[in-house]
Amino acid sequence: MNLIYTKKEENNMNFFSFSIKKNILSGLTLGLVSIPLSLALAISSGATPSQGIITAVWAGCLGALFGGSSFNIIGPTGALSGILISYSLIHGYQYLPIIAILSGLIILICYFLKLDRYIIFIPRSVINGFTIGIAFIIILSQLDNALGLSSTTKSANLLQNSLASLKAFPLFRWDVFLIFFVCLCFIVIWNKTTPRIPSAISITVIGIIFGIFINKYHIINHIPILADNYPQIKTTIFDFSHFSFSWKFLLQIDIWLISFTTAIIAILETLLSGQIADKITHTKFNRSREVLGLAIANIGSGLMGGIPATAALARTTLNIKSGATNKLSGIISSISAGVFCLFFFPLLKFLPLSVIAAILVVVAISMVEKKHFIRLIENERKSLFISITVAIITIFEDPIIGIISGSFLALLIFVNRISHGQSEINFYNNKKLTQSILKNDLSTYKLSPADVVVYNISGTLTYINMPAHLNAVTHIRNNKHIIISLQHSFYADSDGIDYLAEIIDILKETNKEIVIAGINKEIKKLIVKEDFYKNKMINGKIYADISQALDDVL
Repeated sequence: MNLIYTKKEENNMNFFSFSIKKNILSGLTLGLVSIPLSLALAISSGATPSQGIITAVWAGCLGALFGGSSFNIIGPTGALSGILISYSLIHGYQYLPIIAILSGLIILICYFLKLDRYIIFIPRSVINGFTIGIAFIIILSQLDNALGLSSTTKSANLLQNSLASLKAFPLFRWDVFLIFFVCLCFIVIWNKTTPRIPSAISITVIGIIFGIFINKYHIINHIPILADNYPQIKTTIFDFSHFSFSWKFLLQIDIWLISFTTAIIAILETLLSGQIADKITHTKFNRSREVLGLAIANIGSGLMGGIPATAALARTTLNIKSGATNKLSGIISSISAGVFCLFFFPLLKFLPLSVIAAILVVVAISMVEKKHFIRLIENERKSLFISITVAIITIFEDPIIGIISGSFLALLIFVNRISHGQSEINFYNNKKLTQSILKNDLSTYKLSPADVVVYNISGTLTYINMPAHLNAVTHIRNNKHIIISLQHSFYADSDGIDYLAEIIDILKETNKEIVIAGINKEIKKLIVKEDFYKNKMINGKIYADISQALDDVL
């Protein structure tokens, strides 16, 4: 027995050791990938490169420690960069840590009030449209770096900035654009041919070597590098020097608006990433705890001088493919990113801006869910319309307005669908079911009198859908028995009950007998005092379920 126990214990230890090795390797790989991506995404957010690294280190580590997913990687993302860039252009990057803290506090409130269950109801069509818009914003924000243009005067409007860049097009540099284009092609080809080694690592190493070489030997004209735009770039994992705060600042509506939007998008992106990770790994993450971890990650990032963060789907997927089995990988990736930067960050100063532009363009393209978009084109034209509308508003107006407008439009379409009140009507003759018709098709049929008609009202009885049922019952005439089935109805409001009484009155006029079946407790509370219910009870025309009613009247 002791021998068997010892062998089992040894096997467990071997497995544990193997698991640690896998997580260390995946963590180190992810740490290397996070450096160029976090740096680039911070720049696209209007922040400094250092703030991107700070966010990757602290938000990533805290998110892994306190979150409910074993695989989610928290850090700077493209989804947030499009929201933050406009604000940072107006007020400055020094306020982004404040937004991170406020967003974290809002997420924390959502956690305690369990509001994440409602936030997730924002339709995917709205999120997809928003993502497409953000992808365009990221690409447009890199025009200067891709074309080698001197930094044009920046305003809060991205389109104005893009137009300014295009007006300066005669001054663009072919050599810089060629580097951008070659890097872009290199990343795309590398991702397809050598997916095991992340392209972000290889292109960054090549870019740094190239930047050092051209700066040392001056073979060609100076190629803009990171140090040109950020001469005071620091090697640090926390930075309080640019932290700006005043109580008056909290009285501004726009900072709360952007913080609220950032919090919503962060929750959505994080939960979506967690769900996809679960599908890949056949696991189940703790949604509520993941929201808590996201809140702590943002607060911690902001306090250390970083920017808002959310789960990065691409890095989460890479984490899984690299062999991660638990949170250890995410923790190691954050720590290793910080350690790597402390020793090698000076080399990043030589990274050409055109290489950063190529990385960001690929990130932007990968953000768009092509399969889902094709599905919308083929099957859901209304959802496609919502996505395109949100994308246009996000690009031309504002990401926040885009999300609000898309959600409102989606709600209108949803309410319109509910208002049709679709249900099935069954016709019985000689104790046999002879016909089943959908409510919306009633007007297209020439109906013959039946022994029993079962009119099903499913879902809800409200002011939204009951008018459609009111119109439908006018086509049901000259039948012996009408059974109004509420067996599959779960909710009603006072308007819906009034409409139900009116429906019964209309059916009474042209049919012999009306009965009601399948009233649940919630709906019964509302109708128990209604005259039509009292009359039906007196006459024995209220049945517990549809089968009882059919047995009685057939």
